[in-house]
Amino acid sequence: MTSRNSRLDRQVLLLETGSSTFVRNLAADQLGDLAKQHPNDIISLISRIYPFLLSKKWETRVSSARAIGNIVQHIPSWNANADDLVDEVIKKEELNENAMLNSNEEFMKKVEFFKNSELMNKIIEIENQLLNLKEYDVLDVMNNKPPLLAASIDSIKEKPTNENKKLKPSPVVIENEVSSAKSARMKALAKRKMKKVGSSPTDKTNTATKSIDLSNHQLNDIASNKAEFLSNPKLDITEQHDNNKIMLETKIQNEDEEKITSGITWTLQTLYDLLLKDLLSDNWELRHGAALGLREIFLKKKENTQYLGKLKIFNQEENDIRNNKYLQDLCCNILNIFALDRFNDFIGDTVVAPVKASTAQTLAVIFNSLNDLTDKALLLQVFENLEKLIFQENQPKKLWQVSHGGLLGLLYFTSTKKQFFIDNNLINRIITIVKHGLNAFDDDVQSCAAGILIPLTDLFLQIDEAEISSILDILWSCVCDRDDDLSTSISSIMDLLSNLFKHEDIVNLMQKKIIAEKKWSYKTLIPMLYRYLRHPITIVRKSVLNLLLQFLEIYDFEQNWIDAKIVRLLLQNILFEINPEINELSQTVYFKVIQVYMKNSSPGSLDELFAGFLPDFAHILMTPVGELGKSYPMATAKILKPSSSYHLEDNSVKKRKHSDVSNNSNINIDSAMINGDIDILSKETIIVNRVSAAEVFGKTSSYFLEKTQKSFAALLSSSINSSFNTQKYLAAIVVSEFAKSYTGESLDWLNEIFEPLFNSHLNEFSSNDTINLPVYKELVPSMKSLRAQCNNLLSAFSNFGKLSGSKIPQLPFLVKGEPQAGSTAFDLKMALKIHGETYEKLFNNLDNATKISSSKTLTDFRHRLKLAIQEYENNITIKESIVLSSYANALLSISTYKNKNIPAKISPYIKSLMDNLKTCNLKIFQERSAKSLINLMFLLSSNGKQNAFNKVLKNLCGLLCTDTINTPTFEENKDVLDQVYDLIYQEKFAILDGGDDLSLKSQREKALHVVRGGLLAFENIFKHISEKNIFDEISQLKTFIFEPLSTFAANFNEDSEVNNDLGSAIVDGLAVFRQLIPFIGAEKLKQMNLKEDVLPHLLLLLKSKMAILRFSSSMVLSVLAKEVPTILIPFITDNVLPMLNNAGNVTYRLGAIELIKHITFYMSTDILPFVVFFIVPLLGRMSDSVSDVRNLAAKTFATVIKLIPLEEGIQIVEEGFSEEFLQGREKERNFLVQMMDPSKIEPFKMPVNINATLRKYQQDGVNWLAFLNKYNLHGILCDDMGLGKTLQTICILGSDQFLRKEQYAIDKSHENQPLPCLIICPPSLTGHWEQEIKQYSPGLSVLVYAGPPSARSQFSNDFNHYSVVVTSYDVVRQDINILKNYDYNYCVLDEGHIIKNPHSKLAIAVKEIRANHRLLLTGTPIQNNVVELWSLFDFLMPGFLGTDKTFQERFSKPILQSRNPKASLKDQEKGILALEALHKQTLPFMLRRLKDDVLSDLPPKIIQDYYCELSPLQKQLYNDFVKKEKKNVEIEDIDNEEPKQHIFQALQYMRKLCNHPKLVLTPNHPQYDKVKQQLKNEKLDISDIRNAPKLLGLKNLLNECGIGLKEEKIISEHRVLVFCQLKDMIDLIENDLLKKHMPDVTYMRLDGSVESRDRQSVVRKFNEDPSIDVLLLTTKVGGLGLNLTGADTVIFVEHDWNPMNDLQAMDRAHRLGQTKVVNVYRIITKGSLEEKIMSLQKFKMNIASTVVNQQNAGLQSMGTDQLLDLFSNTDVETKLVEGEEELKEDIVDETGLSTKAKSAMGTLANVWDDNQYKEEYDLNNFIENLQ
Repeated sequence: MTSRNSRLDRQVLLLETGSSTFVRNLAADQLGDLAKQHPNDIISLISRIYPFLLSKKWETRVSSARAIGNIVQHIPSWNANADDLVDEVIKKEELNENAMLNSNEEFMKKVEFFKNSELMNKIIEIENQLLNLKEYDVLDVMNNKPPLLAASIDSIKEKPTNENKKLKPSPVVIENEVSSAKSARMKALAKRKMKKVGSSPTDKTNTATKSIDLSNHQLNDIASNKAEFLSNPKLDITEQHDNNKIMLETKIQNEDEEKITSGITWTLQTLYDLLLKDLLSDNWELRHGAALGLREIFLKKKENTQYLGKLKIFNQEENDIRNNKYLQDLCCNILNIFALDRFNDFIGDTVVAPVKASTAQTLAVIFNSLNDLTDKALLLQVFENLEKLIFQENQPKKLWQVSHGGLLGLLYFTSTKKQFFIDNNLINRIITIVKHGLNAFDDDVQSCAAGILIPLTDLFLQIDEAEISSILDILWSCVCDRDDDLSTSISSIMDLLSNLFKHEDIVNLMQKKIIAEKKWSYKTLIPMLYRYLRHPITIVRKSVLNLLLQFLEIYDFEQNWIDAKIVRLLLQNILFEINPEINELSQTVYFKVIQVYMKNSSPGSLDELFAGFLPDFAHILMTPVGELGKSYPMATAKILKPSSSYHLEDNSVKKRKHSDVSNNSNINIDSAMINGDIDILSKETIIVNRVSAAEVFGKTSSYFLEKTQKSFAALLSSSINSSFNTQKYLAAIVVSEFAKSYTGESLDWLNEIFEPLFNSHLNEFSSNDTINLPVYKELVPSMKSLRAQCNNLLSAFSNFGKLSGSKIPQLPFLVKGEPQAGSTAFDLKMALKIHGETYEKLFNNLDNATKISSSKTLTDFRHRLKLAIQEYENNITIKESIVLSSYANALLSISTYKNKNIPAKISPYIKSLMDNLKTCNLKIFQERSAKSLINLMFLLSSNGKQNAFNKVLKNLCGLLCTDTINTPTFEENKDVLDQVYDLIYQEKFAILDGGDDLSLKSQREKALHVVRGGLLAFENIFKHISEKNIFDEISQLKTFIFEPLSTFAANFNEDSEVNNDLGSAIVDGLAVFRQLIPFIGAEKLKQMNLKEDVLPHLLLLLKSKMAILRFSSSMVLSVLAKEVPTILIPFITDNVLPMLNNAGNVTYRLGAIELIKHITFYMSTDILPFVVFFIVPLLGRMSDSVSDVRNLAAKTFATVIKLIPLEEGIQIVEEGFSEEFLQGREKERNFLVQMMDPSKIEPFKMPVNINATLRKYQQDGVNWLAFLNKYNLHGILCDDMGLGKTLQTICILGSDQFLRKEQYAIDKSHENQPLPCLIICPPSLTGHWEQEIKQYSPGLSVLVYAGPPSARSQFSNDFNHYSVVVTSYDVVRQDINILKNYDYNYCVLDEGHIIKNPHSKLAIAVKEIRANHRLLLTGTPIQNNVVELWSLFDFLMPGFLGTDKTFQERFSKPILQSRNPKASLKDQEKGILALEALHKQTLPFMLRRLKDDVLSDLPPKIIQDYYCELSPLQKQLYNDFVKKEKKNVEIEDIDNEEPKQHIFQALQYMRKLCNHPKLVLTPNHPQYDKVKQQLKNEKLDISDIRNAPKLLGLKNLLNECGIGLKEEKIISEHRVLVFCQLKDMIDLIENDLLKKHMPDVTYMRLDGSVESRDRQSVVRKFNEDPSIDVLLLTTKVGGLGLNLTGADTVIFVEHDWNPMNDLQAMDRAHRLGQTKVVNVYRIITKGSLEEKIMSLQKFKMNIASTVVNQQNAGLQSMGTDQLLDLFSNTDVETKLVEGEEELKEDIVDETGLSTKAKSAMGTLANVWDDNQYKEEYDLNNFIENLQ
């Protein structure tokens, strides 16, 4: 984990990456808490959030604004007036008087300095340019400034990231004079304010370090006041083991302008300036973000309005004037937005202008804090300018967008400052504005104008009655004269009318108007509203229904507007409306109409009202619902049109041109419903509306006179006898609802009509024999399809079986259900016969050869017929179950519910209702059946028929267990023991989701329908028992669920067998209980005594050896935990978590880990307050020996770790947790804080003496290692090269070995038995480790297990005699069978990235080693790609990142795909989320510090590239080879391994050639003889230094270092490390350069030719002997781990593909102990392969700064384009490609949009959805927030 990864980083990042609104808002709220805790860092905090305000994503902008609002409210109050300074001094009398005076004097000096500073001059310049409302003309701005459109943000802003950023103002359209002045000021302020923001509190500080000996008496004063000294904020003090020493590091503070201006300016002035600038940006996202930010600044802290523009160098009077100037300027800029912004979006069909709306809210927030009297002039001026925008008088062209902006501003203004408008007599002017808006041509202007008046209704009523009347005239005119079917403003107008008619004054005024003129009568006006009932726009339909409801509230008999038309239209509304909310509202209005009409009419009037249309409505209601593309349209002649524009012709079959659609203003939204078009509307949607209408129709008929009712019943009986399935069940539903609502004495007459019809059908078809079920007309298409499949099978026998036609039976042409069909027509029975008997007979007639050849084809046709039969049977079963259940429901409604009489033969009723619950796929019928069945059950119970009740209850429980995925069967799974069943469960889900087995998916879908039926039934049971406890009321249910548990507990033995009956009863009982828990609810669960009666039994199940029982228990416990955490979480922490730590019982661990997994899944974010309890146990199990435990722990931890940033600050609000529990939570949280932030880890005092003085960061590293040790965690110490990873490791090894030995002496426990530590390192470092251990911790005995096998064998049995065993990776690979036989305390992998390939023999061998603690040291944890990280963690914590395959799927692939330049936005988002998830999961176990962060005394490292031209010979060979090989690359398939191997060889050839032609020009070279002759002619030798410009370059560089100049110098000023990749190149440097041309140079070699055991002596000699000028090394041998600070110059003659290897190498010299500037030279041949290598290095380094990254994995993962690029030796191709890209940029594609146009259109994709808009711009919500 890096030190920069603070809580702040995580919270800020969640503003953008949070997976939901809840998470983002929670992060924003917690940033506010962070500001409250650290008020001095508020500006730094805001500057981190500011870039996210300008994000392209709407959600990010809103959550960032919320965060800023939460933060600013915690800014300390600020007294801006200089004349109050003396008062401040007097108030602080308790402080030292002299100190206070000194402080005051210091501040006054600061004030004087500020007054004379350049910044003050800039402020004065800006203030001279502030806009003034007196001189401001908003219409001039509208006419002369360019409009602000929806420009793309991409061309202006970079995407904000979680990195620290400086504030960068965006381009803005304002006057040049102001711009220059403001920019200068903002740059100065930003520089001053944000200098610290560029680095987090943990970023680097300049430190001057020295070691101080406390035994010296020079620091007695420090020692005497140690506490005060140690708290000095300017010092870092690190205590050492030697009590006489400390490490003192002085922080050198950067002086900046912050100190100069602190306290003088308003804290948020810089942020305000930036937001004001962004408010007028060219792109709408910036404008929107700025408006949101300004709104929050003034909303959450009202005083900020008063602070604006003030400086604490002026008195109160002067500051008030300045504040007013700034407020005027702000108002002018807001008015500019209203005048210029043109960006609009739509919610549904209504225009929303997000920038203008947010800006209007900002204006309202500012005005809310102003005083109506003192700020009257400003308020009036703004109002007048808004008036100008609305009226646009004398303007040649009036812009509706500008009027809309002015009205939006006025809407929020009036809602905030009602009293201001009253006091200043402005109400009449507002009315004039509203009238103007209502009369406007534009729809949205009208809507906004009406919206202004809604909150001002009470004020509106106070104006002149004539004025009110005129407004009513306009409103009714808008309603009545509207001819635009797409108008949306009518919704606001109707809402306003509804609001007005709530007031008696308006009702009385309306009555006067009616008396005066009949055209205003309700009977005339209200029918004008009917056209809007079927308006195309949803909100209009909703508004008209609400308006009708309001008119019903004031209805009296004289109004007389309720007639047959409104009743019929409302019934049609219920039948046609597919929006559930509006349909429900339609029913409310309808029944209110009926109620009001009956109240104001005489008996029988309702019958007369319906008489004219009752048969017609019944006819359209009973229209059949089609199947398989067969539609049954309603009779349009029987439909009443709500308006003349409501067209009923069916135009769906006509082909229309595209233009016809837009020109047709007459839109019928009900055409699909009227035409019964199941291709447009789903069948379920149509049926739901029919059923709703039938229910309403049935209830209505109960209000008729008995005579009408009987005639209506006769009408329905014809539908019962219909051959259409739809008509049968709809008629039954009408009868059922009629009976339920009937208030008369007896329903015998109804029973006489329907009982014979219903009963005969129930008795005849209640069996499940599908063959004998009636074929309804709706099923004719299905039957024809079935006949076609039969015909296909028979034809196959003719075509493929070559049977004669005489042997093949002929099928009837007609099918059952058709009008002319007789007894011989085709039916299901015939289809079954053909599939079975006929098929077998025909197949037997085939000869053997034909049987073989045609068998597969015939079988296929037979299978298709089988599927068709199954589909038909399923279809007819569902249809018949609907009819039967509807009949049963109707009969029960008639006879049972009124008279409480139970039918003599009850079973057909129960069976019909139960069958419907089990078979029906339509929820509405299951709901009806469930309600009827449960009513019947309780009636049976109350009549003493408890057995029948219990039998039905048992069947209902069975329904809940139907889904074998969620409720697996015991018998099938009882043999699964040492596994986590959840993994099998997830696998089944994966098969269902990803598989293509349609029958399996169909079975699951049916099972879920059955479960739904059961749940609906239990829902009705809970409604029946209401407040009572279900288990007290229904003892049978209690027995079903809990009795098997008691039986199990009574006989519990961990090894005992559970028989099938008991096991099945337990699993089924728990499945039922789990699904009923949400119905039971928290309160009743708390009353159940769970702790004693239920939880102990579930705990025993969790300990069972059977996986299925553990799974069932954990599922129930997890659902209980969600409902009653106060009971479950303490129980789990006390009883289950200890099971997880039971190392001796695998079963316990399996049960516990499964439960924790389920809890995290089911509780989701509800687990936040308790997540701390699970972290440590999960960490402990991520390296479990059992793979299932390990994998589930890793997966669960990956889920939990994401919640950790949100956990901080979460408080437990629910009561019931014990004090002990809460204390335990705080203790666990302490661990969590330390794990996520190493700086919070408690200091570790080493118990042994270390012969070194630790710096602060090194002590922090030891603290972190000790923390890992304490909690048995493992980690990667990946500090920058040269920061002392070896020393820190030795400290923890020495300390832990000492403590173990000490503890073992006390308790002699096996756990503390002394064990050796194993250090594995590169061969060149074994001696280095030995030396370092002996130097720093001589108390540790060291064995270097290295050398040849004969030498090693004599120590193979002695490991336990040593504290530390040091060996190399090579030895581990060879001797793993010896090494793995030992147990180790620590296993340390130095340069651990060596095991990056998980499939290498070395990586596999290392992972076999057993150790208590595993530690990996590397400066470069990731060198090429993220898969390497998996390999490292697979050593540390196997399973932590899942399996290799799951890691690839979850992380590697998404990250890799997101890096592809052609990646889609979705792929890029997936990559970002995967990378973020990987960060969160791995960072707690990685500690990385960079030199720049922690070392200020390390001299700089200067890297320079030294270019040299290829020699003529090299150019000749290079160009010849390139031309040949480039063609090969173009034609070869580089995805195959062999061609890439060939390419690798080719590139190696080119690389060697760049070094020296001698490396490639061997006798086998095809041009060897030619070149040899050529050199001979030129009198040159191949070894001549002129043929190798690199050697010449090296010579020059050595000379520049003062080496080889033949001067009389014993010791050169500089000493050099020369790195090569190849040993052969070192030979050439030694023989052809040093020996021949620089014989005076002293040098040593360190490469593969030097034995491992001798390498450390070479290093030691070079460091200690300054007379050695040069050390020649290979990067592989000398680049890792060695300390070569004796050199100050590094020269790379060759370069590695992997930049990390070169970095490692150069840091051999640039590390602790270096006192000189280190110069690094890289010799590169120009225009060659090496330039390409270096460009790849730069590419990798650019993205290697993150902890995890994706880069090209060297040659093996390069694409063809990169490979070809390596073979190019000029820049020409690159330039050509760039030119082509520019040409391609604006090519129009098949969509008709150019790239640029697409980009512009793309910005519109980032607006919100409808609900988010409604929430953000809801006026009532806004006003609530203001209060």
